[in-house]
Amino acid sequence: MKQLFEGVFMLEGEIGGRLLQLMYLKGETASLLMDSGCAHDPTKFIAPQIAEAGGDVSRLTWILNTHPDLDHICGNHEMKQIAPHAILVCGDADRHICDGIDSLMRYRYDVYRDDHRISYEGDALDWIRSEGGEPEQIDATFRGGEHVRLGPGWELELLAVPGHAKGHLAVYDPLHSALYGGDAIHGRGNPGIAGGIKLCPTYENVDEYLETIDRIEHLPITTYVGCHWPVKYGEEIVAFCHESRDFVQTIERILLDRLTQPHTVKELCSILGPELGEWPRETDLELVYVLNGHLRRMCERGIVSSRIRNNEEPVREFVRA
Repeated sequence: MKQLFEGVFMLEGEIGGRLLQLMYLKGETASLLMDSGCAHDPTKFIAPQIAEAGGDVSRLTWILNTHPDLDHICGNHEMKQIAPHAILVCGDADRHICDGIDSLMRYRYDVYRDDHRISYEGDALDWIRSEGGEPEQIDATFRGGEHVRLGPGWELELLAVPGHAKGHLAVYDPLHSALYGGDAIHGRGNPGIAGGIKLCPTYENVDEYLETIDRIEHLPITTYVGCHWPVKYGEEIVAFCHESRDFVQTIERILLDRLTQPHTVKELCSILGPELGEWPRETDLELVYVLNGHLRRMCERGIVSSRIRNNEEPVREFVRA
């Protein structure tokens, strides 16, 4: 646990060799936890570190799911057992995904099976299921622009920062000139605790992601905290925004070069992975989120066309129009 400002604490966990930093904001009249980790993270590190920060976890006011991913919503059930009166909220556009692991699989992790023949199987699927926890209903949803008061003189604003997820929310803290951004922007990938890049960027909606990068770059903040990246200060925030935007532009350029010949997304993951980053090659298929988003956008603009490759397992392929 690290204290960033008065009443602002970064709870420190781990997910697959990456940082997992969840914000706990403790005011005089209310408190807020951003995200609930995986199934047993509330007991493993969230509740103990809230206690270390001088908070009473049983009296937690708000639990905010910034977006639907395993390490952000799957501790919801256990967290609500520990903090039964807390109001569990998420982005309105993600409401149908945040109920639990079954919804997460149906609407986020298993949506590329039919078109691209990419899905989680074997040990990877078993691990996801083991960290999925019990379902928990969302109490309320926000769309961005709402304000939450934690005490006299301390008011937060929820910001819509879509791209990685449609309903992704961040918390703007004007009192401390800070933004607690969750997974809003990704730079060139998720760093590993032991160094290097552990996972590629996984945004899905390109135009919205670019708008989010622009919004963060122009906010009047001096501190930016993401869930999987070291805290950014001052000009580091601008550099992180530039890095995030540059990755998007690189993807677009490389796709245009490669799609003079037809390729499936699975083929593109293997081909482009080594060109885009030095994350472990066995995780190259995680590029499906980014590549699907870019290819959908390029098809909408008439730059690329898609068709079904006819074989025993029909799969969608893409080529320059």
